[in-house]
Amino acid sequence: MANNEKLTFTELVKLAPADLFGYAKDTIKLKKAVATATDKFKENLKFSAKVVAAMKRYYTEQVNARNIPGDTAFKDYFEQNAGGTVPGRIEALSALFNSLVETGLLKEEHYDCAAVDWLEKANAIVADARKKHGDKWKSCDDVLDVINALSKPGDALKVLKDIRKRQKDEAAIAEGKAAAGEPAETKTRESTPLTLEVAVAFITASFGAAGNATKARQLELCAALYEMNDAWEQNDLTVNRKDELDAQIRKAQALGVDPTIEIITEHQAVAA
Repeated sequence: MANNEKLTFTELVKLAPADLFGYAKDTIKLKKAVATATDKFKENLKFSAKVVAAMKRYYTEQVNARNIPGDTAFKDYFEQNAGGTVPGRIEALSALFNSLVETGLLKEEHYDCAAVDWLEKANAIVADARKKHGDKWKSCDDVLDVINALSKPGDALKVLKDIRKRQKDEAAIAEGKAAAGEPAETKTRESTPLTLEVAVAFITASFGAAGNATKARQLELCAALYEMNDAWEQNDLTVNRKDELDAQIRKAQALGVDPTIEIITEHQAVAA
């Protein structure tokens, strides 16, 4: 059946049944093609977001090197090189990737393992936190709770929904008080427990960005490093155990694997 025929309704009702059924079959084929394309788009959302994030980094490097005009917006730069605009959902995931993964707050494998709707909700939370807390957004409760939720095994959807609802409730309360001319209250609440993984991610991100920090902040970071080193040296572990841990971590780093994973050699496996 010719898909390019534009028949009127009057012409359609006069068709032989076989011809009319042929057009109906074309409709089903089109529906299946759209569904397939939609599924493929969803499957590639996270990877496509990484592509956009990589382009943003390259774009920033080109602007800083003055290879492209400084007033060139990324939106225009992307259109010039990709032949179209960034889809909204991909743009949102790209923003989250830059906010959490590129800053070292979230491991890339946790991003890869997360469901798309988790990441989209996380992006809304992070965007709200950045607007509310400014330069201190990385250490606010909402962002730390998001990192915690995405870093732990299990379904993070409920936790992320609760965080987003909390943000909206707090915004509504603040808006209502502002409209009534009342001073905003500082709301104290119990946040999700801070895990070692989240704390380390935050600290390493802060250390990694030390070059762009103020001299006062650099001094604070250096002092924190000394405090952590001193605390480790003064713990109650034996010297032998410290040497054993040090050797295990160095071996893991040399092999490029997670230090918390025990490495069993072929010789050890046979002996066992």
